[in-house]
Amino acid sequence: MTRLKKTGPSRRRLRAQTLHPWINTLAATAALVFSWLTYSALPPDEPDTEVSLPRVIKVRWHESLTSVFIQPTVSTRFDTKNVEMINDVELSLRSDNTFGSPAMTPRFNWEDTVQWIFREDRNAVWWEFLSDPGPFTVTQEEIHQPFIRFTAEEWRLAPGRYTGNLTVYRASHREPLRKPFCLVLSHDAITDLVRNKDNNFPDEFRSDIPEAAKDGCYHQYE
Repeated sequence: MTRLKKTGPSRRRLRAQTLHPWINTLAATAALVFSWLTYSALPPDEPDTEVSLPRVIKVRWHESLTSVFIQPTVSTRFDTKNVEMINDVELSLRSDNTFGSPAMTPRFNWEDTVQWIFREDRNAVWWEFLSDPGPFTVTQEEIHQPFIRFTAEEWRLAPGRYTGNLTVYRASHREPLRKPFCLVLSHDAITDLVRNKDNNFPDEFRSDIPEAAKDGCYHQYE
């Protein structure tokens, strides 16, 4: 009598068939993780631009023109495929005591960009014209710190606290970057501004002096 052999897959073949889907799944997962790591290592398409305010703001009053000098730092921490273009910078100041009174809400214009030199004949730091307002690019290797002079006509200086914004506009039409701050003009500060109106060097207002520790505002530095 002949005994029939059982037909069907062997244990080894069954084990291989069982492992096959798992191997494919693991391979697909590994490929996905590798792709994600590769993509995350690439520089982003758009720069992550940042704006920082300086510790010093300079103010000068001459005849009916008020000048405010601010040197922001515009930078990006990461390398990117594209270059960020800054096409405008605006300054706004509003008195907290006037409910938007036109006489105390100045309208500032980006007048020019300046540079500072030391005048030995006057033993003082002097400013002079550097360039007209204009766009500039920001990359990881090229940090910009333009010393911008903003001017306002017919601003009636009054003592009090002023809320300000420095707004940086980008050519990419992404949301503008706004840096809020506050400035305190005391009676003594305004007296000094009027007294020094014929001098070319402005008064300094700082955010790192004891008075500023109370409210975080820029206060006159004497």
